[in-house]
Amino acid sequence: MTVPISRYFAFTKRSIKGPFYPKEIAQLPDFGRATLVCPEAALGQWREAFLESAFQTLLEPAGQAKPKPPLTHETADDRAVRSLLEKAINKNSQFENEVRGMKREYSHEKKRFEEELRKKEVEIKSLAEKLKRTAAAQAAQTEHPSWEHLYKTLKKRGDEKLFEATQTISEKGEENLRLRNQIQNMVDTYEDSKRNLLEKGVKERAETEDKLEAISSELEEKEMVIKTMADSIQSILGKNEEFQRIMLDERRDYEEQNARFCEEIGKLRGEIKWKQQELDRIKTDLFDALNKLHEFESVGDLKTREQEELYGIIHAKVKMLSGYFDNLESRLKYALKKA
Repeated sequence: MTVPISRYFAFTKRSIKGPFYPKEIAQLPDFGRATLVCPEAALGQWREAFLESAFQTLLEPAGQAKPKPPLTHETADDRAVRSLLEKAINKNSQFENEVRGMKREYSHEKKRFEEELRKKEVEIKSLAEKLKRTAAAQAAQTEHPSWEHLYKTLKKRGDEKLFEATQTISEKGEENLRLRNQIQNMVDTYEDSKRNLLEKGVKERAETEDKLEAISSELEEKEMVIKTMADSIQSILGKNEEFQRIMLDERRDYEEQNARFCEEIGKLRGEIKWKQQELDRIKTDLFDALNKLHEFESVGDLKTREQEELYGIIHAKVKMLSGYFDNLESRLKYALKKA
């Protein structure tokens, strides 16, 4: 014996769709493992689709599940409203169960009241027929005084029974009216609760949307700040690279200048060494000249003019060598200070 396939309601995109068969629900655009479904035969019992056996064959295994798409505003609204909807559906189901119980109680009381009313009507009819028979018997035997007394007694009893039945009917009518008013009050209370619940759900949904908008604006501001910081960091990195390039150029220039200064210092040292050798040679020549001068003086035959010329030449050479060495010393000090 085949089991009939039941239909289901589905909650997608903040709306209830259906009833459809499981294959039709599985073809909906937003259908997934977490979609809420409710059997047509059990309203109010919402469960996720992967918990229902009818949908387990239609869903992909957990290991082959597709990656979840990024969270959108609509999905966030669905998740925020889902709990409110489940509470509202459970409350609505509870109210419907209470109303059905009240209706059953009302029909039971109404049926019992109608049965008692029929019994009273049967009793009243029997009393009326008995009264008619008594009246007919009294009309047939008016001459007998006991029949008149019996008629009065029966009439009095019939009036009392009729009054009791009328009073009972009136009380039952009042009770019926009271039950109707009570049921109407319960229905009004249910409608008020349902309306308040819907208003509360709309209000909470509006608050949730406001919060989502605030969060969205805050995220946009933070993204703008992050973008600005990224641009600043990129600019700083560019300036840092440019500064490093400048530092490398300056270091290269400094190394070249230092090498040039070292080379110049080496040349100056070589030149000083050569000049020192020249100076030693000149000193040797000077000593030789002085020795010759002393020899000439010792001989005493040199003329005063020749001595003066010789002294002038020696003085000019010594002055020239002193100036040259002063200039060379200042150049060497400047080169060392600059290095």
